[in-house]
Amino acid sequence: MAVGGDYIVVGGQRAELAVARLSDPRSTTIVRSGGSINNFVALDRAPSMMPRRRFRDSAAFTEDGVTSLNITSGHDTPRLLVCNNDHSVRLLTLPGLDIITELKFPTAINYAAVSPDGTKMCVVGDTNQVYLFSKRGDSFEEIAVMTASNDASFSCDWSQSSELFAVGSQDGYVTVWDVRSQQKMVQLETYQHGRSRGACRNVKFSPSGSVDLLAFSEHTSYVNIVDTRSFEKRQVLRVGSDTYSDFPDFFAPDSPTLVNQDMQITGLRFAPDSSSLFVGLEESILEYVVDRIGRYSFASSEII
Repeated sequence: MAVGGDYIVVGGQRAELAVARLSDPRSTTIVRSGGSINNFVALDRAPSMMPRRRFRDSAAFTEDGVTSLNITSGHDTPRLLVCNNDHSVRLLTLPGLDIITELKFPTAINYAAVSPDGTKMCVVGDTNQVYLFSKRGDSFEEIAVMTASNDASFSCDWSQSSELFAVGSQDGYVTVWDVRSQQKMVQLETYQHGRSRGACRNVKFSPSGSVDLLAFSEHTSYVNIVDTRSFEKRQVLRVGSDTYSDFPDFFAPDSPTLVNQDMQITGLRFAPDSSSLFVGLEESILEYVVDRIGRYSFASSEII
């Protein structure tokens, strides 16, 4: 599900797209888009419609059943960008959902991200390849194909300057490029790298202010926050809950045994002003407050 401007969009497991206006939720349009699962949904406004320093002022990105979906404005009608497991990325009108542009790929597509300045797009899917496009209006031109790691990629995102983009992969790597050189700047490992639970599922740059953070979540339990000024400082958050086990603690048999329960992470998103980081779990949403004052002073001991 995703919300932005006056629209709410939901994607489903059987290629469904449901679109409604927040001002009139009963006026819902439901169609099938593509031939397979839609894995991710996102709504966004075009940079021309936003204040310069807050490109994603009211955008909301949350994972659901649509591979990737991104709304842009700055046209006569808003646009919807949809990625699907049928190897396609489609640009649609809103609310009519008419196809404007369709891009085809050699693999199922998991995610697409348009840069905040609206001039570039990166696309990732079920291989280790990363597709970089230039964007002008409704037209896309492929300018590079790069390799992230050794496995499929699930997520990508752009820094607020539109100069850096990051890709999170199944094998527990997060790769960051500088688009100006198309060279890898750094490759980071998840906390549980080397284990299936350490797969990177979501990656997000802080969208505003001089906060300069990159957050990425793992399949279960851990979220990593990296200082993008040097990529050398990192804070790791455990988001799994602590529970008491029925099995005895042989070192203290009269005391209950406290164990860590792994929790699947369903989504990750900074607040528009970068003041908080929201982490979605299967049954709840957690909010972590970012130490913005410390980040502004270049001397904070902790990121969050």
